[in-house]
Amino acid sequence: MAPDLAARAATPSLFDVLATVRSRRVGRGYRVDSGTADPHPVTGRVLTQADGPQRFVSARAPVALSEEEEALLAWAALGPNGVVAWEASMSGGFSQLVGWRGRTAPEANNLGATELLLVNDRGVFLYRPRPDPLPVSLEGAVDVAAHALACYRDGLVQVLEGRPDLDHGLRREGAPEVPLLGTHQHNLNRPGSTWLLPVTDAGRLLSGMVDLFAGKRTYLVDEFAGGRVAGADAQVAAGHLVRPLPISVYEQTVLRTSTYPAGCTVQNTRLAAEALGLGAWCLSGYDQDVVLGTAPEVTRGLGFTAGPANPRAPLPGGRRHTHGIPGVLATTCVPSPRYPTPEALVDHWYAERYGPGGWGNPATSPLAEGRGPWPADKAGAIITHPRARPPEWAWAATLATVRYCVDTFGQFPVTFDPALAGFGTVVHHLDTDYYDQHLRPGFVTDRIRHHDDRWHPTR
Repeated sequence: MAPDLAARAATPSLFDVLATVRSRRVGRGYRVDSGTADPHPVTGRVLTQADGPQRFVSARAPVALSEEEEALLAWAALGPNGVVAWEASMSGGFSQLVGWRGRTAPEANNLGATELLLVNDRGVFLYRPRPDPLPVSLEGAVDVAAHALACYRDGLVQVLEGRPDLDHGLRREGAPEVPLLGTHQHNLNRPGSTWLLPVTDAGRLLSGMVDLFAGKRTYLVDEFAGGRVAGADAQVAAGHLVRPLPISVYEQTVLRTSTYPAGCTVQNTRLAAEALGLGAWCLSGYDQDVVLGTAPEVTRGLGFTAGPANPRAPLPGGRRHTHGIPGVLATTCVPSPRYPTPEALVDHWYAERYGPGGWGNPATSPLAEGRGPWPADKAGAIITHPRARPPEWAWAATLATVRYCVDTFGQFPVTFDPALAGFGTVVHHLDTDYYDQHLRPGFVTDRIRHHDDRWHPTR
């Protein structure tokens, strides 16, 4: 590690960065309105671009981000930063806690359902650093740059060698005029760039069903079968559950909530890139199945797999479930290789809260040792408090509901694919020539213009 990393990573205040943050889409080696037909430097497919008033062909060779630059970006996006406070009342949602380790982007119930993929010149990587056992930001002075670099070196899992077969020229058979990766992404997956792509397992957020039952006394009904109770008949009859909610309404609420962590991750990445003097642009509008690789007739993409289409699913958008990357990343759905049955899924949901090593297990909880937000003398009383976990009838209702969905529709979730990967950020070294030639002054900050002086003085 370079001894001056902390000094180079010193950045302006958050408010200064917010004042100048912009999407800056033109990196070294990029083309805009070029009027050229050039082979994509990764895939070899010839990409045609019409001529236009901002005609520009970068004369600067692409330069990949350094290890330190990527480390800071990844940590800012979704890095471990200690433990959550979880200052919730025992009667006000405390039992919703799933994970106790904190990250730089928030997530419902602290589930950790969002992962981060990095796509760079070396390949595709999953960023999954080991969380810290103690708070990073509560124990005095912290060398954030050194911490970020350690997380990066410790936490990268390689998924693919080299860049994936993705570019603006990808088409489905019979539709040669329809771009699959959006209309504005001619420069996607170029050498030198790093694509930071959050992937959320939306199915995992459905574990909040147990809290829906216990806290809101709400049960699910099957609107596709006249509104009958979706499995939890015994708990309704016992008076535990009193308010009906259609399956699709609940699942769409969960699906919306699942999109928020990716937005926070993208914003974190943009702010970090701005602070470091790098260019960044947000990326969406592509066919997710093509990017992930669950349309193998088009491309392998990022190497994800999916189950077969399920004709019993009531909505077209949920008839195929993405299972993840074999051996690396698994989504939450039934049936799937990880969760073949409803029992397997609900047992996992219970164990991650109260099983061995779970925060709510009095015998093995790491929080009882003072490694969580509470001192050791208080943690024990909190963990063993009778309202620290949902009642057993809520877990029974959860299992009954998942069983109903699988028996009736052949799958759970019922109405959506659990994998969400629709929003990310591309970061690169900017080609300032474009901005000097085509835009008004002010779109290139001093931090960007002198980035190489700080980070690459020998270049």
